[in-house]
Amino acid sequence: MELIFFKMTININNKQQSISENSSISTVLEQLHIVTKGIAVAINNEIIAKENWGKTHLQQEDQVTIIKATQGG
Repeated sequence: MELIFFKMTININNKQQSISENSSISTVLEQLHIVTKGIAVAINNEIIAKENWGKTHLQQEDQVTIIKATQGG
């Protein structure tokens, strides 16, 4: 039996990305080789707690914002 994966388009920091349907935030971050230490993720302007990244699945045309913490003072 052959598995068929459907693709969908989301926007990450205003750049279109094609991802597999039913992908979680964690999966997408891993596929894009994004280091998860020191970042925050928002979907459609709603911050998602890091402990929920694995169970939060992205939908077609979601707007994902990845914010990286910076040091300074």
